[in-house]
Amino acid sequence: MIKSKFPAYVTLWTLITLCPLLLLTGCWNSIEINDRAFVKMMLLDKSESGIEVTLCFPLPNRLIPGQSGGSGGQTGKPYTYITKTGRDIGEAYRFIQSDLSRKITFGQTSIVVIGNALAKEGILPVLEFIAREPRFHINASMFITEGKVKKMMAVPVVFERFPVDILVAYAKQHITVRATVKDALMATYSGGDLFIPMLSFEMKTVPSEKNKTQQWMGTDGAAIFKLGKMVGTLDTNEMRGAMWVQETVRDSEITVPSTIDGKEVSFMVKNNRTSIKPVLSGDQITINIQSRASADLISSESDIDFLDAKQLAVLEHDLATLVQDRMSMAIRKSQEAGSDAFQIGQYIDWNYPNKWMTIEPQWRYLYAKKVKFDIQARILIKHLGTEKHPLRIQTLKDTGA
Repeated sequence: MIKSKFPAYVTLWTLITLCPLLLLTGCWNSIEINDRAFVKMMLLDKSESGIEVTLCFPLPNRLIPGQSGGSGGQTGKPYTYITKTGRDIGEAYRFIQSDLSRKITFGQTSIVVIGNALAKEGILPVLEFIAREPRFHINASMFITEGKVKKMMAVPVVFERFPVDILVAYAKQHITVRATVKDALMATYSGGDLFIPMLSFEMKTVPSEKNKTQQWMGTDGAAIFKLGKMVGTLDTNEMRGAMWVQETVRDSEITVPSTIDGKEVSFMVKNNRTSIKPVLSGDQITINIQSRASADLISSESDIDFLDAKQLAVLEHDLATLVQDRMSMAIRKSQEAGSDAFQIGQYIDWNYPNKWMTIEPQWRYLYAKKVKFDIQARILIKHLGTEKHPLRIQTLKDTGA
């Protein structure tokens, strides 16, 4: 018998180490990255025959380092849109795939834009498609357009390289209310009520684009959804009030008239903290909303003395009143639409689960007609800058010299 040169425990350890290698068989059905077409943005709208789907793709053959994608240049824009119409999103998607030489993947999709007509009909088909697409990120941001969603295709890319980057920046900078695919999917389990930010379009002359009059895009309020359908809108100030309730305000510029001469004083308000607490007393439901923030002075046209504590306190009160009014307007709009877009019902469920079981069937009626809101805001002015008085041109007296 031939004896092994190695101890038994060394042989056993070697076998244990090598066994996992047998499982590394590779990905037999993988698709190479050069064979993929990455969707950056998805545009959806209603059409006469169903749903119109537009996908925005980057063009790898035009992504040349050192070249800008805004003006096109010799290589053209580094992105393209492809549109197809089908009975549903799946059919339109298949029509787009049949025209491409690469396999479509939604692994990098960060924006979903829905047209006004489709939003009013309902976004459930959109969520149905996304929920069943395993590569789709649920953190993708959602937007609604005032008119046809294809207006997005005419927006000039000035500051960014791709159109999708503009909308990603809107979400990251908290310019408007934020709604992600995750938020919409979660809302379906509590009635389908939520806010989704809206986009507006207007024709502008863009100097950097050879003074051509082009479609310009911006944010403008928010859409109110009930049962997954768009039933109303918030204007810009109401939308900002909704952001205060949702505690999504990062930096907000607010201008108020001073109490001395009525001239405007502007502040940058930040560090928003909002608490929502339901209080049930008999059949009365009261929602206490308390919001706190700090403010920095950025400009003043008034002769107010910022070193006077009493006058400063009055300004703080005026700031708080303005914020409270905006929050009240946003809540009132949601009640008029019968949409619990702020998910107030969940707060009652968390704090009064037994009571919630009895009022849930009639919650929409109670929210619209019976629920009262007690809104309190407090804003402290913390920074005034080095100059405590408005700058004025000092005239020199004529001495006859």
